[in-house]
Amino acid sequence: MNALPFEKWAQELSQRGLRAAIRRAVDRSATAARRVAVQVIASDIGVPKARIRDGVTKVKRSTQYDLSASFTANKLRLGMLATGATVTKANGLTGSTFRQTGGGSANLRAPHAFIIESNGGRFVAMRRGRDRLPVKGLYAEMPNQAMGQSDAAAQKAWKKEAEAQLNARLGAEVQKQLISEGLPYTPPTDDND
Repeated sequence: MNALPFEKWAQELSQRGLRAAIRRAVDRSATAARRVAVQVIASDIGVPKARIRDGVTKVKRSTQYDLSASFTANKLRLGMLATGATVTKANGLTGSTFRQTGGGSANLRAPHAFIIESNGGRFVAMRRGRDRLPVKGLYAEMPNQAMGQSDAAAQKAWKKEAEAQLNARLGAEVQKQLISEGLPYTPPTDDND
């Protein structure tokens, strides 16, 4: 791709205007990519988007000196019952998580699992040994796990969407900035050099 037209734009634009155009493109691309990531994380875990919004931070926008935007997926405990898992006396727990990513947790079976009701809530647990206590709670995948694995569905979808959004928005934002500064706009030709 020939970068000379873009370099010409950069010379004509004010430095502050070019930086502002890049920041807008980066921030909007990151926001759109976050939306896609939240959707994929929710479907991978098997819960509605509203259940995991607290586990994914808002986009930290770019600054004048740092032209990057980011968001973080945190730990958030979600019980297996929220994913639609079933627990019966005969079969124990039958459920799934990591539904799009795959792996061993995509089809979970825990034959000795049972439901504990405590403090107005319910969760699935298993005994750690032969004694009545201690018990171990069974939880679904967390948002940080969905984004932390390089081959996970959420990680792939986020990267793909961020790249596509930035490619689509950067030229448009630079064009808007050229027009707002009163500079003549001629779109660059892509002669695949």
